[in-house]
Amino acid sequence: MATISRDTQIQVRVSSADKEFIRRAAEASGQDLSTFVLQHAKEAAEEVLAERWTFTLSDEDYAEFMASLDAPAQKIPGLDALLERPSPFSDR
Repeated sequence: MATISRDTQIQVRVSSADKEFIRRAAEASGQDLSTFVLQHAKEAAEEVLAERWTFTLSDEDYAEFMASLDAPAQKIPGLDALLERPSPFSDR
């Protein structure tokens, strides 16, 4: 796995109680405090940004997109056979 260089800092002022609470959660998850905070901050950022994702289409492209959504589903070769096979997770 490639190591990503951490070349800058984020400083956050918190109460002693909040820091201890977060430290305990980090310890319970087997992570150091920095890794825990960074991981959860990134997850929160992804969620926030995903909710704000938009894209813009021309009128022509929008009409084509909507027509695609309204069109009947198409058969995908091999999909029925794949869905009839037992799940590789069924014994878990």
